[in-house]
Amino acid sequence: MIFRVCIFLYLFPFLVLTSVIDYKSNCTCVPYYQCSEETGGVITNGAGLFDTRLFRNAHCTGYFDVCCNTTLTIDNDPPEKEEKPRGCGYHVPGVFPWSVILRIQKDSTKPFQHKCGASLIHSQVAITAAHCTDDVTARYEVKIGKQATVVTKIIRHPKFNINTLQNDVALLVLKNPLKISEEVSLICIPPPRFSIEHNQCITSSWNNTDDSKVDPVPRLIKLPVISKKNCENTLRATRLGTFFQLHKTFVCAGGEAEKDTCNGDGGNPLICPISGERGRYHQVGIVSWGIGCGEFNMPGVYVRLSIFRDWIDKVMLKNGFDINGYRY
Repeated sequence: MIFRVCIFLYLFPFLVLTSVIDYKSNCTCVPYYQCSEETGGVITNGAGLFDTRLFRNAHCTGYFDVCCNTTLTIDNDPPEKEEKPRGCGYHVPGVFPWSVILRIQKDSTKPFQHKCGASLIHSQVAITAAHCTDDVTARYEVKIGKQATVVTKIIRHPKFNINTLQNDVALLVLKNPLKISEEVSLICIPPPRFSIEHNQCITSSWNNTDDSKVDPVPRLIKLPVISKKNCENTLRATRLGTFFQLHKTFVCAGGEAEKDTCNGDGGNPLICPISGERGRYHQVGIVSWGIGCGEFNMPGVYVRLSIFRDWIDKVMLKNGFDINGYRY
């Protein structure tokens, strides 16, 4: 037994070497798909190598090629969809796209000059302070950017008082509608009985110039809204006297030094963020009057616009204008 094992171990290397030599002598290099994985032999019956007679375009010679129309291309970046108007109160940062310049022409031989501000609530209607339209014999024009159109009709609140400035609101009907875009859009108006106490709001002040050919540049100012009680007490310490009563149609904002509206800013909007709607604003006030300009602890007085919402709706409908543009 031991003798047989010794003979096997002695002959084993010669047997293996002979097998390898035999394998190499029968080896022929062929493409991998012509060698059977199952038997290790050359495929002679074409198994798995046939092209079945399914549709292939004979125009192309490559196995993996197909005929493709090179005149039809697909962009890697699909075109951006145009955003539909989302409604009133949206704006480009740093710009009030609803703020327009109200200009006056007292003499037809002279150019229009800056008078006040106003804001768009419809492509053909702007809202401003009634005291800005006190000259009934003059012509008025609204301008924003490169667009300008004359005012054909001024509708003041029937209870406007030029002495006390109560109900200081007016609608301006424009001859031609302004083209609405990202730079020119509408402001929202809050519903009746809307409360704006203790909100941080924004208004605009024109950097006025004596050059009638140059439009004033708006400067945005952040202002805190002041409660009626605090505002009334502050105003009583001025020339208005201790018996002064702030009318319900007014709201106060400001009181910080050098942050205020002044001459030429009448009619400008006071806007606040709409709660729960990011990046959207509504107009809560109109610049009306004040005691001095930019004095510390002396707020400016604005028209409380929500009180006039029903009147605005009524006038708009009576004159054939849509009221949904400033609603939200």
